[in-house]
Amino acid sequence: MFKASIFVNHLISQRMFSKVNCFAALLALAALFAGCGEGEKGTLSSSAHKNTFIFARGSDAQKLDPADVDDGESVNTIAQVCEGLLRFKPGTVELEPWLAESFTSSPDGLTHTFKLRPGIKFHDGTPLNAEAAAFSFRRQLDPEHPAHLPTASFVYWNFLYNEIQSVEVIDEMTLRFHLNEPNATILYSLAIFPAWLISPKTPPTDIPYKPVGTGPYQFAEWAVGQAIVLKRNPNYWAYTPQFDRIIFKAVPENTVRRLELEAGDIDGIDGVQPAEAIALSKNPDFKLYRGPSMNVGYLAIQTQNVRWQDPDIRRALAMAIDRKAIVELALDGAAVPADYPIPPGFLGEPQDQPPPYQHDPVAAKALLTKFPQLLKTPIVLSTLSDSRPYFPDPQRVASLIRSDLETIGLTVKIETRDFKSHLQTLRNGDFEIALIGWIGDNGDTDNFLATFFHSRAAVPGSATNYSFYKNPEMDHLLDAARRVSNPTERTKLYNEALKVWSRDLPMIPLVHAEQMILLRKQVTDFTLSPTGNVFLGPVGWSSSD
Repeated sequence: MFKASIFVNHLISQRMFSKVNCFAALLALAALFAGCGEGEKGTLSSSAHKNTFIFARGSDAQKLDPADVDDGESVNTIAQVCEGLLRFKPGTVELEPWLAESFTSSPDGLTHTFKLRPGIKFHDGTPLNAEAAAFSFRRQLDPEHPAHLPTASFVYWNFLYNEIQSVEVIDEMTLRFHLNEPNATILYSLAIFPAWLISPKTPPTDIPYKPVGTGPYQFAEWAVGQAIVLKRNPNYWAYTPQFDRIIFKAVPENTVRRLELEAGDIDGIDGVQPAEAIALSKNPDFKLYRGPSMNVGYLAIQTQNVRWQDPDIRRALAMAIDRKAIVELALDGAAVPADYPIPPGFLGEPQDQPPPYQHDPVAAKALLTKFPQLLKTPIVLSTLSDSRPYFPDPQRVASLIRSDLETIGLTVKIETRDFKSHLQTLRNGDFEIALIGWIGDNGDTDNFLATFFHSRAAVPGSATNYSFYKNPEMDHLLDAARRVSNPTERTKLYNEALKVWSRDLPMIPLVHAEQMILLRKQVTDFTLSPTGNVFLGPVGWSSSD
């Protein structure tokens, strides 16, 4: 029998995913899956595009295991397939029960109990009950669990859920989490992707690449580096998905994504240069969704590198970089300069005081006179080739920073890698200074500061503390803030943590970018998420089209 996976490989080998004819190939792929899903021979019909939604983005996903990803492309794919006990109400970071119909927490914050919603099944037909739900947490908690994959780092578990001591099945539909100490963020963290559920019957070797969840769409096929195809879940419990297929297509070039949208080959894009997105929004065929996002684009500094160990050297870099110019020239004004490593308005943001440093190249150059050795060899600035929500044009940002640093007497060499390679370089600490960013997951300050500065996030190979900054004083403040639920007490602790950051400057915040997504005007029921996740489950075409 003709296999879908063989067809995908054939498409790639024939280069059918080229810019010219990728749309036809993708539609043929979608039509084939539609036929195979019904046990019939797949054929391309004239209605294929009507029943298929194609979203183009700058990079492909890296993995599809919700417990072992930290990039937006992977998360946005999984967001159509998997769900959690809790979720954020659309467009907010306000919690609501989802796969759980209710939940309670003990007064001491050490136990959290969830009553599961009845009648839900995973895509493979496995009923959702407490034992099935416990699987997704126990596999992360227990290193001896058969699904605790040796290739997985479970980095989120290590710094968002590490207080969870055990997961108890109370009865068929009741699940309880026991913590060894309070965690003020735990409920919010249970709403995000590392806590989304997968079927306990998924073969361990399939978990990283073929997720089986409860969501509105099911995994169908992955042509790695090209496209991921999802198919409708006909038994979805919450509403009726509108498309037969959703395709996430990787198109690294911003301009090509824009041209394919204009040509009608795709239905939505992200990562386009803001000025182009705004211009396209004036076309009545498209609608631009834009708004603030919980993100920060920043310059990571490898503090374990001998050259960058003195905070004054790092301060000189911070004063040399013109963040306002980056906002205007690299993000077309669709951002604000970042004064702190947390988004504006987050708990702990200092009020009524000047930022810890200003753009002052004269002072930066004077500070560098203490370090003549820094001028002897070029600095290597690592950046990425792919568009990111916080850096739509990262190479332009790198070029502007190089110019700023050359103004104070430094020589800078730019190294560019694809996003996947760039991330691995940073996780291993194999760089000097590097451009990267972070999009908040759970709406809490801890998700930024602990990610950037806690020593437990500085493990080579899985680091998110890319600066490899290790300071017991910072660890103590961040741990204390996570244990208390009183907002006033947490604010004071985060104020102190930010003072430590501003003294040591292991990373330099640059921008907080707006999020922008362009969709066809016919698209209905799409809502921007503050987390930057793209949820296409409710999306459909307007009835007039």
